[in-house]
Amino acid sequence: MAHKSLFLPPIPPLPAALALAAIGLSVSITAPAVAPAYLALLLSALVAIGLLILHSLQDSESQPLIVRTLLDLSRDQEISTIHTELAEALCQVANQKDPIYRRLVLQRLQSTVDQCSSMGTGTIEFPSTESWRVVYEELLRSPGLHMYRSAAYIESPHYWQDGPGQQSTRLNLELHDARVVSIERIAIIADHLWAEDSLFPIEPIHSWLDEQHRHGIWIRLLRESALGADTDLLNDFGIYGYRAVGTQRLDPTGRTIRFMLSFDFDKLQQAESHWSRLAVYSISYRELLDQQH
Repeated sequence: MAHKSLFLPPIPPLPAALALAAIGLSVSITAPAVAPAYLALLLSALVAIGLLILHSLQDSESQPLIVRTLLDLSRDQEISTIHTELAEALCQVANQKDPIYRRLVLQRLQSTVDQCSSMGTGTIEFPSTESWRVVYEELLRSPGLHMYRSAAYIESPHYWQDGPGQQSTRLNLELHDARVVSIERIAIIADHLWAEDSLFPIEPIHSWLDEQHRHGIWIRLLRESALGADTDLLNDFGIYGYRAVGTQRLDPTGRTIRFMLSFDFDKLQQAESHWSRLAVYSISYRELLDQQH
């Protein structure tokens, strides 16, 4: 829908200015004193200038957009402060004329724009770092979050076996034992880690899953090959209640190389759909234990 102007139907500024000037002139001729005449001319000129500015705002599409943007940003004090700081920094950049400097800066700025565009859709990226685990804990401990569902795509025996991974496991056990968060996990295990003739995956993956089961965490498993053509389900993700979904990418050693956290409702729904499909392919860990006896 086209933007509806907040202004009254446009008044041609030049005729209006001439008319006001004529009025002011007539007032100045008939005025009994110089001061009122001067005041009338001054007021006529100010009103005419105001009409010219008003007309330029009506005719220009960019200027109203800038004004609306500034007004929108001003409603959020924290964002407005950041916007002001960015504007000041860009002004400093614009004063630099070295071509190599400008090329490098413009590349960095475009990357920043791309990141801001992604954040504008509700997605935050944590590249090549384990720093996302701080946010992971913050989400799990956040008030109102009572359910966490994790799909673990395990391609390495070192999955969650390093220091940060073990700390996250302890956090899961702590929150689940305290009945703060109900945790469910589906483990998608690469075939070379779970042979067809074996009841359980290899160590230490088996022990990692068994420990969680003994703490009451709902565990289901499936071999990667069981998915067949449904390769779109080969993802490592976590669903934080009805609030957010996190997706991680791992290197061959099982370390996180990229983590995407999204608060977008559509992506959350997509993750819910993937979770339901994975549940169909998987078998509960308790059933495997029953087969052992």
